[in-house]
Amino acid sequence: MSISADDDYDRSICTTCGTQYSSSGRRPYPIGDEKSGDGCVICLDERQYVLPTGQNWTSWRNIDKDHETKLVPEENDRRIVRIMTEPGFGIGQTPFIVNGYRGSVIWDCQAYLSNSAVAQIRESTADKPLLGIAISHPHFFGSSVTWARKLGCKVFISAKDKEWFKRDDSKVGQVVEFWEGDRKIFAEGLTMIRCGGHFPGSCVLHWDRSMEPPEPGLPNTGVVFCSDTFAIAADHSKMSFMYSYPNMIPLPPWDIQGLWNALRPFTFEDIYGAWPGNTSYGEGRSKVLKSARRFIEMEGWTKGEYKLED
Repeated sequence: MSISADDDYDRSICTTCGTQYSSSGRRPYPIGDEKSGDGCVICLDERQYVLPTGQNWTSWRNIDKDHETKLVPEENDRRIVRIMTEPGFGIGQTPFIVNGYRGSVIWDCQAYLSNSAVAQIRESTADKPLLGIAISHPHFFGSSVTWARKLGCKVFISAKDKEWFKRDDSKVGQVVEFWEGDRKIFAEGLTMIRCGGHFPGSCVLHWDRSMEPPEPGLPNTGVVFCSDTFAIAADHSKMSFMYSYPNMIPLPPWDIQGLWNALRPFTFEDIYGAWPGNTSYGEGRSKVLKSARRFIEMEGWTKGEYKLED
């Protein structure tokens, strides 16, 4: 598949986390010889990691040679569509298209989006507005500026995480909005909630499906897209709260309290995580609260030392 001469396609992308930088030609390095190359600020932070083989870089143009994008509707609700890069790339997260009656939101991002997927997304959102690309936290920034330019929409990132955004060229101002506050409302029933914790600006997306016109066979309850703000555990009935998932550093109790306080006003039954099959159906709000209490107690706090109200 040929792509144009747009300089976005040659900007350096970290092969480990998938973050796109403004500069091109960033240099790889092996572990032990870090000064010979250019590091990825995202991966050098203790919440991420540099592979034992060292730092490597690629570009959109190179990824395009042997990757494709598939749009896969969720079995339980066809209005929720995963954007899957094949073969997997970087962290391997799958962004979502959330197709509401009042417009669609793309939740999170990846390093690459094929031209065929761009055409499909544009066609599927032609009759209702594409309200934007909402990013949960810095690990999922991906190539969000390029996505937004190709899809004709804006990118929304919490201002609390602005320092981690690695595009600083002239195109950023055209499409990126660093929003302030604790909530970003895209449409009635579609709300981005800043919970903090994993990063100061870490967010979830809440979709109140009771606001949608009823459709036979489709859920009408609330749903949360959790990304890494909290995580669905292996049994799909418990949640985990981590400062660093790959390095297994738990989130402090006070940050878990703040996360719950941000979520507490919202009702939701289902939870969608950032990888295929990473879902939890039913009693989502109760599962998060119960898991948060258990997690805090396992960190050594007693019931009298914290307060998580229902």
